[in-house]
Amino acid sequence: MNALLRQTALETKLFLRSRDGLFWTLAFPIFFIVLFGLIYGDEMWDDLRAIDFILPGIIVLALMVTGIMATTTGFVEEREKGIYRRLSLTPLKKHNIIGGQIVNRYIIILVQTLLLVLIGILAFKVSIVGNYFLFWLVLTLGGLCFLTLGFALTGFIKSTKSATPIAMIIFFMMMFLGGVLFPIDIMPKFLEYIAIALPSTHLSDALRIIAIEGQGIGAVWTDLLIVGGWTIGCFAVSIRFFRWE
Repeated sequence: MNALLRQTALETKLFLRSRDGLFWTLAFPIFFIVLFGLIYGDEMWDDLRAIDFILPGIIVLALMVTGIMATTTGFVEEREKGIYRRLSLTPLKKHNIIGGQIVNRYIIILVQTLLLVLIGILAFKVSIVGNYFLFWLVLTLGGLCFLTLGFALTGFIKSTKSATPIAMIIFFMMMFLGGVLFPIDIMPKFLEYIAIALPSTHLSDALRIIAIEGQGIGAVWTDLLIVGGWTIGCFAVSIRFFRWE
């Protein structure tokens, strides 16, 4: 446990020293919520304020930035530099290395969400009427889903040069087709079928049902099953194809 805590503290220090990491994980989602809040303001989308619809989607976007972009590119870059090969020669256990990264990124996810919710409430009068504990549980499942997806991608990516474009393709596909910023029912029918298969769609829907409608787990259990299925599938892939070198 002490080794895990020390590794988490180290990962946190490295993250705070990275300007690019700070921008993409913290400033980028905040930029989006402020931008869309200023553009749409109190505009109504099907009897719902646009900003109320968008906030849960921006939270999902932040999860994808940390889980997909930061995890994939960061791990591949460190692996390519031989950092993990050198660490393998130390007494530090491999599970502590990965555990430290996961805990660090989970803390980042919580900070991202707290900042976005505070901005939504204070600047744009967003009202979250649902159960905060259930909201946190769904958020945690979503964070695990995108983290496992990020680690799964590292098993197929060999170099830093290819890591960024591949991660960005996955990220933008889930952002634009996953109901993160706009309702999927405005898409062409053939794109709706793709959207329904993506975890970002179901995570966004689940957070909106809890935050906006105030409903319980009975209303989102099918969404959680699909997100959970993605999590288990990506975890299995990451274990099968995971590489330290």
